[in-house]
Amino acid sequence: MGKPSKKPTQPAEDKSEDDQAGETQASQKDPHAANRAPLTLADMEKLLVSMEDRIIDKLSAKLSADREIIERHDQTIQQIETSLNDVENRLLTLESTCTVLARENEALKLKADDLENRSRRNNIRVTGLPEKAEGSLPSAFMEAFLVETFGTAFPAPPPVDRAHRIAIPRRKPDDPPRPFIARIHRYRDKERILKLARESGPLSFRGSEVHIYPTTARRSPGKERHTTR
Repeated sequence: MGKPSKKPTQPAEDKSEDDQAGETQASQKDPHAANRAPLTLADMEKLLVSMEDRIIDKLSAKLSADREIIERHDQTIQQIETSLNDVENRLLTLESTCTVLARENEALKLKADDLENRSRRNNIRVTGLPEKAEGSLPSAFMEAFLVETFGTAFPAPPPVDRAHRIAIPRRKPDDPPRPFIARIHRYRDKERILKLARESGPLSFRGSEVHIYPTTARRSPGKERHTTR
């Protein structure tokens, strides 16, 4: 008997027409399928270099903008420092000037007080004299008042240059009478009047208690100016 003959087999790579048709349809549905080959090391290096260049460009642009802002701020700060130095120098000058002016002002105040006191050295201040007792001739009234008050101490009325009441309002009729200021012609007579007023004790004039004081404008250290007109 003869050996059965073997049928020739097709190679494995041979595909049926149906399989080839299916692969063709799949490639048409996904056109990029052929480009999905694995990346090589060279490709990855190119991608990294490209990304690095883009990042560096963006950072450089940002740093350039920040550098310009910092330079502008630096210029502004320098201008402010220059202005502050100028203001500080001017302030030091003003402080020095104010110190000198304050010292000169205090000296002028003391001098003005001294001159004011000298101008009042012949003045006396009388309190308690009834209102309108002087009439229309206050100087003559003051001369008569001194003679009547001190009697024989003044053989002749001491001359009075000027006399007037202090110009303050009287709101009520029963308010105390306004003080009287009189300028005695001679300083010696003025000093004698004050001495007699101290030695005589309480003085009275037509039933009213009166007092006689000097008029000065003294300044006490650390206190406001006290004026007696």
